[in-house]
Amino acid sequence: MASGTAEVVTRVLTVVLAIVTARVLEPVEVGLLGLAVIVIGVVSMLGFYPETAAVAARGEESEGKYALAATAIRAALLASLFAITWLAFSAISRYLTGKDDAAGPLRDLLLVLAWMPVFELLSGYAQVVMQRRLELNLLARLQILQPVLFVGSALALLITGYGYIGVAWANIASSAAITLLLWWRLLSTGSAAWPGWPSKRIWTETIRGTMKVLIGGFGGYLGGRVDNLLVAGSIGPAAMSFYSMAWNASRTPANVFARAINFVLVPALARIQDDPSRVQRALRECLRTSYLLLAPACAILFVTAPVLVTYLIGPKWLPLVPALRVMCFTVLAVPILFACGALLVGTGRAHLVGIATGVQLATLFIAIPPLSGRWGVVGAAYADSVAVFLLTLTLVITARFATRQVGFRVLKSAAVPLVAAVSSGGLAFLLTSSIQSGAVRLSAGVCVTSLGYVLIVALLGGRAGLLDLADMVRTVVRRSPIPAASQM
Repeated sequence: MASGTAEVVTRVLTVVLAIVTARVLEPVEVGLLGLAVIVIGVVSMLGFYPETAAVAARGEESEGKYALAATAIRAALLASLFAITWLAFSAISRYLTGKDDAAGPLRDLLLVLAWMPVFELLSGYAQVVMQRRLELNLLARLQILQPVLFVGSALALLITGYGYIGVAWANIASSAAITLLLWWRLLSTGSAAWPGWPSKRIWTETIRGTMKVLIGGFGGYLGGRVDNLLVAGSIGPAAMSFYSMAWNASRTPANVFARAINFVLVPALARIQDDPSRVQRALRECLRTSYLLLAPACAILFVTAPVLVTYLIGPKWLPLVPALRVMCFTVLAVPILFACGALLVGTGRAHLVGIATGVQLATLFIAIPPLSGRWGVVGAAYADSVAVFLLTLTLVITARFATRQVGFRVLKSAAVPLVAAVSSGGLAFLLTSSIQSGAVRLSAGVCVTSLGYVLIVALLGGRAGLLDLADMVRTVVRRSPIPAASQM
């Protein structure tokens, strides 16, 4: 709940920034900014895997040694990736933009955003140490602070006329501030002392873990980004901006749970993996809580999509509504995806995730070019749905055979919320479709969907889940979680 709250703040602020960006910039400029973020995001994600491996590693040696090994491996990866990006820039720009005059703005954005993985490298040591000590609450608070700093400065720069380059610099400034705060924390607690060189076992374990997480996780990361690149290459940056805006809007509620699942379940499952009953309980509670909140959010977004788009980012973005509605169904698979992925990573089988992500990537490469060429942005949305369905099915089967922990009892936790959300959303859509006033239609859609969802959940036997969720929220609000590993 603490990590989820941090992600809620992040996503809300991201939505605010997206709204202002969409109103201030043209779709082509939004598309260029999105492409630059994706390219640098690939560099950042590849560098993040050594940290994940170091956090999940099992050993009693100093946390600093694991953190040092992860930092050194990440530095080597970062240098290699920067060199590859620089050498391949012409080919990348030609494919993504299709225009020589767009290469200059894309290059300017990449030169600024290249500082992002550098600051992530500098902060990585501190984050590994704190996660291995389970000092998760401080990290959650910093996760709240960073988007506040980023969005606040980005809005100021956008309003004063600095355009997309101002958004890029705001991102860098917020990352630098968080890096300084993390190191101040280590220095103030005496945790920044030289830990000594990692042993051969730590190097081997971290490198092996990095390869496993890379094989298992990078395909999934690409699966969430390569579709944007394929759409841009097939129908242009402007159409990609419509697809990307719909993709981000639909993933906004889902990513709250995805981040919380990864942040909490991976270190937790790494420590309880030898107790099957606790593992299955963790998975059931994770899915039940996620779907109780995610399913109605997706239903409301589906019903109110045209009004929200018109009011928030303007009528010029209405072509994204059909794609957004398709994606509202697609993202309902996210909690299952990330729970199964966290189970494999936490139990040392991260490389097996690569089987599922390979299926997803192959589907995207095969389906997006013809479907987007035939039906535009909506065709790309359908291709994304097919890819996510196959990804989910493959990942569930893989986790089931690899760990024997994913069964019907775990998956049925999602059944009641999904049925209630689809039913209440369908009812609200039928009742509000003829209302002309946008404000009345929006209010009616939210009210009918919300009330219908709660009633249907109660009728289907999910009342206990709602009460448990309310009790969990009260516990988080009233009582501070234990902050230090020594108190766990």
